[in-house]
Amino acid sequence: MKTLAGILAILLLVVACSPKGSSDSRLSEDDALPEQSAETDDARSESPDPTVPIDSLPSLDELLPEQFHVLTRPWQGDLDGMAERRAIRVLVVSGGPQFFYDRGKPRGITAEMLDKFGQSANEKLHRGLDAVEIIPMPVSRDRLIPALLAGKADLIATDMTITERRSEEVDFSIPMAKNIDEVLVFSSGTSQGIESLDDLAGQAVYVRKSSSYFEHLTTINEDFAKRGLDIIQIQAANELLRTQDIVEMLNAGLINATVLDSFRAKYWKQVFPNIEVRKDIAVSTGTDIAWAFRKNSPQLAETVNAFVRKNRQGTLLGNILLKRYLRNAQWVLNATSDVRLKQLRPLLEVFREGATIAGLDPLMLVAQAYQESGLDHNKVSPVGAVGIMQIKPSTAADKNVGFEDISSIANNVNAGATYMRFLMDRYFADEEIDDLHQWLFGLAAYNAGPARIQRIRRQAASEGLDPNLWINNVELVAARQIGRETVTYVRNIFKYYVAYRMAWEERRLRQSDDEA
Repeated sequence: MKTLAGILAILLLVVACSPKGSSDSRLSEDDALPEQSAETDDARSESPDPTVPIDSLPSLDELLPEQFHVLTRPWQGDLDGMAERRAIRVLVVSGGPQFFYDRGKPRGITAEMLDKFGQSANEKLHRGLDAVEIIPMPVSRDRLIPALLAGKADLIATDMTITERRSEEVDFSIPMAKNIDEVLVFSSGTSQGIESLDDLAGQAVYVRKSSSYFEHLTTINEDFAKRGLDIIQIQAANELLRTQDIVEMLNAGLINATVLDSFRAKYWKQVFPNIEVRKDIAVSTGTDIAWAFRKNSPQLAETVNAFVRKNRQGTLLGNILLKRYLRNAQWVLNATSDVRLKQLRPLLEVFREGATIAGLDPLMLVAQAYQESGLDHNKVSPVGAVGIMQIKPSTAADKNVGFEDISSIANNVNAGATYMRFLMDRYFADEEIDDLHQWLFGLAAYNAGPARIQRIRRQAASEGLDPNLWINNVELVAARQIGRETVTYVRNIFKYYVAYRMAWEERRLRQSDDEA
């Protein structure tokens, strides 16, 4: 009997090899633009053919009603039901050394732990050829508990801090790691004068609202208010940013301070030299980290706890894995340093004009230009992309863009902006795709080609991911099929955009204070 994982592989081949449907009536062959790809040879050779509408594809339940509904339909139950269904659906967080895809395969600390957990669970269930499959399902951190409670998964396998609020919603395993401190981490040179928690009064700290860090900073603020101290300025990080993204921004000086679990801070410090870990200043001490599952799941709880007892705290936190993944990563730079902002100021009017053409926030185009060229208009890529927006002359000259000469900064920006608008309108103007993700999909297509991104969207839909969301959905398939380049490209631009918005808001507030 085929395993569920084997069935998944067969299904993906069937979907990938299926003949394409009829052309989208909005796009004729005459309308098609040449590919605008920064690096990838395969993407450059693609033809931007019209796509099969996502909603015209058969559902997974229709293709494999008996085998695949375990992934696509909500279900709640205990281990005996999972054994009968031959699948344990596990929520993981993608990114960093915990879980990532490398050449199409799940890798990382959590992936290795889940392999061992699968072996342990099947031994307990006395399963051999009819083994229960462990199915990792990457989501963003704010969706972990809601997805579990909705029956979309059976287990959360990530480094989740046990808190009183979370314990009201889910049950936790025995701790994977105990007595963890949540410590302050600063960008290099920004912690001067901070000797205790009280010195954080009035200071800005950047964390996700869904994190335990936010909970604990809020508690500290309640104490500060009672004592008449200025409260900590808790800056709510965009929930689409992973811990790795936030640390990377900290390393580049895009933000000044955040909070990390002490073990996270320890291993990120090995990678990012420009962060300062303050083990002496903790916003919370003695916390425990564990896996989580729905309440009233005694069989699963027993099996998970038996596994955790043998595999907890530090068993797989090896430097080799960390360095293997991170050694070739392309980290963001400090786009908002005084030097960089001075470089940007004379260009703002040009970007405002381009943003008007594209219907985008000017800072979105600035962020894209910074990733593409570092705002260097003299840059020429090995594949023939030129200028501040790194657009190919052939793409700019196409009738849908309309710029024969992109030698000037203004024309280069306007051509890039026009091409972005074309990509967003032609391929991603679906009412089910929100404005942010239309932009993110447009960026992915700018880098890897629209036809390729549309094929990856179809693949994502076939795997039960949301084809209308790039972050934590389509990007996961892109990481497997293209590699990290396009995913890093989009992620970096998003981080630059967040940083530019923060710098802009801070400038606006300073001006308001000066006027007052």
